[in-house]
Amino acid sequence: MYKIHRQNHNFQIAYFLAGACHTPDGAYALLQGLKEEREAAIKNYSVTELKNKAKTIRAEKLLQGTEAEKLDGEAELLEIENNKESGKVLYNAAKDELDYINYCIDIVNPLRRYKDLSDADAYEEAQREEWKLELIKRAENSILTTGTIPTDHYDTMRMHPDFITEILPRIDNTLELTKTKTPIEMAKLLKPDFNLPKLLK
Repeated sequence: MYKIHRQNHNFQIAYFLAGACHTPDGAYALLQGLKEEREAAIKNYSVTELKNKAKTIRAEKLLQGTEAEKLDGEAELLEIENNKESGKVLYNAAKDELDYINYCIDIVNPLRRYKDLSDADAYEEAQREEWKLELIKRAENSILTTGTIPTDHYDTMRMHPDFITEILPRIDNTLELTKTKTPIEMAKLLKPDFNLPKLLK
């Protein structure tokens, strides 16, 4: 999909990025990654501005030289001006995107199980639950679309420590539901516990 001036639009963040996570902790980790990238882009804008000032000084000196140097100076100044306009647009878009990311973080942070840990430790602790729910979702999708689970995915699920106690019972339940429920009924019954878009205004 299109990304006019932005890395990701609000809809993409809410539904396909952070919204694709299965837990508040997973969404928080992903949002923090998006936040760091946008903050870096905003900081880089200040660096670019300083470099443009230096380029402008050098270009203006060229205007005092030969005909060829004058043309080079004029071209350089025009390029700086063009880049300045597009840079400002991207800078404002990055700020808008960062505002939305921070808004999402404010929503999910109070819901996190591991919010009392450092971010690095919280990211590690959240892996087990996030992976468990992701594996379950992939298995459900396979059952709903093909009626079976691919061998390689089944093998991956068996590696998870919660395979017997939590993953396998969910798979069995999904298989049973397909015998009596319509696709619409299945979609309603298999809704995720954590639904970020529903929490966002």
